[in-house]
Amino acid sequence: VGSKRSTEGDPFFPLGRRVDATATSTWMCTTCARGDMTTQASGSDREMQRRSTLVVMQAHVEPKDDLAKERSKARIDPNALSEVLAGGKDELERRRKILELIQSMPWGQKGDRYSLSREEVYARALEAGLSIWKMMQEKQVTVDDALVLRELLDLPGGLELHIGMFMPTIIGQGTEVQVKKWIEPSMSLSIIGTYAQTELGHGTYVRGLETTATYDPKRQQFLIHTPTISATKWWPGGLGKTATHCILMARLFVQGKEYGPHAFVVQLRSLDDHRPLPGIKIGDIGVKFGYPGVDNGFLQFDHVWIPRESMLMKNASVSPDGVYTPPPKSNSKASYGTMVFVRATIVADASKFLARALTIAVRYSAVRRQTAAVPGNVERQILDYQNIQCSLFTLLASCYAMHFTGKKMMELYKASESQRKKGDFSMLPELHGVSSALKAVCTWICSDGIETCRRCCGGHGYSLLSGLPSLFASYVQNVTWEGDNNVLCLQTARYLLKAYRNVARAGKTVTGSAAYFSNLMSGPHAYQAKEYVSDWTNFDLEAVLQQRCLLLCREADAELCRLGLPNGYSGPCWDGYTVTLIRVARAHGIAILYSNFVAAIQDLEVRGSVSHATVITLWKLSRIFALECISSESGEFIELGCITSKQASLARKEFFEALNFIRDDAVALVDAFAIPDYLLNSALGRSDGDVYKGLLDMAKASRLNQTEVGPAYHDLLSKVLNKGDVLSQTQSKL
Repeated sequence: VGSKRSTEGDPFFPLGRRVDATATSTWMCTTCARGDMTTQASGSDREMQRRSTLVVMQAHVEPKDDLAKERSKARIDPNALSEVLAGGKDELERRRKILELIQSMPWGQKGDRYSLSREEVYARALEAGLSIWKMMQEKQVTVDDALVLRELLDLPGGLELHIGMFMPTIIGQGTEVQVKKWIEPSMSLSIIGTYAQTELGHGTYVRGLETTATYDPKRQQFLIHTPTISATKWWPGGLGKTATHCILMARLFVQGKEYGPHAFVVQLRSLDDHRPLPGIKIGDIGVKFGYPGVDNGFLQFDHVWIPRESMLMKNASVSPDGVYTPPPKSNSKASYGTMVFVRATIVADASKFLARALTIAVRYSAVRRQTAAVPGNVERQILDYQNIQCSLFTLLASCYAMHFTGKKMMELYKASESQRKKGDFSMLPELHGVSSALKAVCTWICSDGIETCRRCCGGHGYSLLSGLPSLFASYVQNVTWEGDNNVLCLQTARYLLKAYRNVARAGKTVTGSAAYFSNLMSGPHAYQAKEYVSDWTNFDLEAVLQQRCLLLCREADAELCRLGLPNGYSGPCWDGYTVTLIRVARAHGIAILYSNFVAAIQDLEVRGSVSHATVITLWKLSRIFALECISSESGEFIELGCITSKQASLARKEFFEALNFIRDDAVALVDAFAIPDYLLNSALGRSDGDVYKGLLDMAKASRLNQTEVGPAYHDLLSKVLNKGDVLSQTQSKL
C-alpha cells in the first residue's frame, strides 16, 4: 500500500487516470485515525481492499477542495461586497465580536438544538432571552448588540412580542403618564407583555373582533368580556406561559355606542405566583408547525373590570364621565403605526432568512456531485445543472433585490414617523400601500425560496441537520401573521386603483411608488418595448414590469365598472374580482423590488464601493430578476400587450445566458452575506465545505446515539429478536 506507482495500464483503471497510492493510503489512515472508521483487518484484507479503494478514489473529490476551487475562480471580491451589505467594515467586526461572545455562553450552544424537546426549547429560549436582556440592562451590550445576539441565537422565545409589540404599542399610543407607568417596569422585566389581537374567529379583519370593552361611567372602568368561543384570543406569542400583561385589542362600547377596536393594557397574571387573575382563562395553544420556543397562547375573559386608565389614550380617549374623543381626522389611522412598523421589519428581514437558505443550498450544490458522463469519471457538480442554476440563481437575484428594498422600506418608515411626530400623516397611505405589497411579495418569495433551496439539496435537505426544515418551519408563518398576504394585496390594490383612477379620469399626477402611472400614461414609449431583448436597458426592463401593473389596473378598472362598481372599493363586485386585484398588487411589488435593485447598483457604481467586476455581476443579477419574472409569467405580459411572443422567447434565452454568467460567482455571492456557521447551524452549509463529515458529526450528537442499545430494546425489541430456536424450527419445516 505504501509503494508509489503509476496506475496507467492497470486493468483496474481502464480510464488511465493516475492515482497516487501513497496519498490514498494516507487518506485511509487519516480517516481511521480521526475515528470515522475502525478496522481490525489483517494485512491480506488490506491488500485485497486496496485495489477496490483505488478504483473508488479515482472519481472521488473532497468537498472542501470543491468549495475552495469555487472561491478561487470568482471574479468578485466577496469581502468588499460583505462590507456594503453589512453597512461597513466596522459593522462586520462588531458582529464578529458579538459572535465570539454568544458562543461562550452556555445558553448559546447549538450542538443539541435539534434534539431538544419542546419544553427544553422553551426553557432554553427563555433563559437566553432573559440573559441577553440582563446584559443589555447592565450595559454589557448595547441595544443594537442585543438585537444581533438575538439574531445569531435564532431561538425565538417568550419575550418576542414583549419587545416587538407590547412596548412599541405603549410608546406609540400611550400618553406620557401611561408610557411612564408601563415602560419602566417593562424595561426591568418586572412585567412582561404580549399583543392580543387575533381571535379564533378573526385575524386580519380587525373590525370584526368580538372581544368587548364596555365603559361604565359610574365605576369609571371598562368591562372586558369574551362573549363567544370565536372571540377567544388565539396565537399571541408569550401569552401561553410567560406574559403577565397584554395589549388587548377589543371593540369599545361607550354608553351604548360602538367606536371600533381600541388598545388596552390588561394584567393577566398575578405578579406574586404567576397564576391567572380571577375571570381570566389562559394557556398554551399546543404544538405548532414551527417556533417551538414560543408559547403562543389563548385567552378568555369572563366579565373582568379594568381601570379607565388602561385604555391607551394618546390618540383617542374616554373621559371619566363617558365622553369619547376620537383621534383627529389626519390621525385616524395612527393606531396602525405599530403594525406598519412590524410589516416594514418583515420586509427588511426577508432577505436575511432567504440568504441563509441560499448560503446552504449554493455551497452544498457546489460540492455535491451527481452522475458522471463516463462511468468511473469524476461526477458533475449539481450546481452545473441548468435546472439547479435556474432555481438558485433566480432566488439569489431576488435576495439581493429584497436586501436593497428592505433598506428603502425602513427609510420610508422612518421618514413617515418623522413627519407623524410633527402632526403630518400624509405619508401613511403610501407607507401602508407599499408595506402591504412588499410584505406579501417578499414573504412569498422567501418562504417558497427556502423550500426550493431544501429541494435542491435532495435527500439531505430533508434532514433537520441541513438547517433548512427548521428555517422553513419558523419562517413560513410570515405569510400569514401581521396581515394575511392576500388580504394585504387587496389593500394595496385599492390604493393602486385609486391612483390609477386619479390619473386616467382626473388627469392628476400621482407621487410615491405609483408615480410611474403618470409617467407611463403621458408618453407613447410605454407601449413600445425594443424589438430585441438583448437591447433592453435597465430602464426598458423597469418599464415593462411597471407597464404590466398599469395595464392590470386598467383591466381591473374596466371590469369593475362593467360589474357596477365604477368608484367603490368593496362589496360583492370587489370580492368577486379578487384574483386580478391580487395580481395587481403583486405586480406592483415586483416592480418596486426591481427599481430599488437598479437604484442600489447605480449608487454602488457611482460611489465606487465595489469593484467593476462586482458591479457587472450585480447588473447580471438584476437582469435575472426581471427576465425570470417576464419569462415565467410571459403569458400575462403577452396578453396585456407589454411584449410579443417573440420577445418572450428572446427574454428566456437572455435569462439562460445570464445564469451562465453568474455560475462562477455563485459561491462568492453567498459568501458575501457573511453568515457565520454558528447561525446557519447546518451540516450542508458549513463554510469549509466538509459537508459529509458535518452530517456524521451532527448525527452522532443525537440522543438516540448516546447509547449503543436503543431505548425500546428491553421493552420491545428484545421480545422479538434473538429467537434462534424459532428460526431453526421454521427452517426445518421448510
